[in-house]
Amino acid sequence: MRQDRIFTVYTPVILSALLMLGILCSSKARADWNASTFGEKIAGTYLLTEEDHGGSRIVTITADGNWFGIHSSQLDNKFSNQQGVWKKAGEREITVSALNFSSLKDGIGSSLFSFTVNFDKAYQQVEGELSGKLFPPGVDPLDPVAVPIRTFSNTFTGKRLTATEKESRF
Repeated sequence: MRQDRIFTVYTPVILSALLMLGILCSSKARADWNASTFGEKIAGTYLLTEEDHGGSRIVTITADGNWFGIHSSQLDNKFSNQQGVWKKAGEREITVSALNFSSLKDGIGSSLFSFTVNFDKAYQQVEGELSGKLFPPGVDPLDPVAVPIRTFSNTFTGKRLTATEKESRF
């Protein structure tokens, strides 16, 4: 009899604890899954057009947090492609930190960019802001007290590049 009483008291307690543990673990897994699906939703290549005749950028966003960009005036102004990282900042928003190199009179400098990118509900259109700092040769652009020789900012709009299905004529 005593064994039956222990069984009827402790079994529900143990099952409840296991159920609660299972719920907590699945919520964490679901949160991680949601974060990874956000990256998958925004991953792609986008054409960004800057306001104020600032030119255009082609950027590629990867699902795992990387950002690669080129700018329409980089050959004339002698600077490299941009590479950086993004993180989720809102429901449909990311912030980006990116770097590039610039050819200056006295050597190779670097620029540090910050982007804020907002996606539409379908993740096909974007808008946002960018700001940047140009540093002289030998200055670490990641040093928070480094003094830039120039700063810049702009806004942009853009759209996602999509593959189209057409018959091949080859």
